[in-house]
Amino acid sequence: MLTQCVLTLTALAFLLAPTPTLAGTVPVEGEGDPALYVVKVHADWCGSCKALVPILQEVRAGVASQPVLFVELDVTDSTLTAQARLLAAALDVEDHFKANNKTGLVLLINAQDHTLLETVTKQNSAAEIVGKIETHLAAQATD
Repeated sequence: MLTQCVLTLTALAFLLAPTPTLAGTVPVEGEGDPALYVVKVHADWCGSCKALVPILQEVRAGVASQPVLFVELDVTDSTLTAQARLLAAALDVEDHFKANNKTGLVLLINAQDHTLLETVTKQNSAAEIVGKIETHLAAQATD
């Protein structure tokens, strides 16, 4: 009798539980491929990386309408570093990641031919970085 009562209560609890939310769709705005990658080499323990957060937020807002893809390659631990290597390989920027493997760097990379255009750090202001991005985008548009 006790087992039957427990089973009944378990079944009742299951029936009264809220319906789980299923995966849905989200609108994806924009079109086209990026012209420029802004790649941050990041680690949670890096002071320069932390200083870059508000700068890059401002940069992102400043170039929101531009064909720029912001990417973070996180090297905080071995698991994240392995994932960062895979992402760098998928974007075909792995050589730049290996050559510029210091945290706190931001790499500006041409998304079409994968050349490293410039490296910026926390020493650069958001306005400077936006200017550099716009200059590189303008140069690509004339090519």
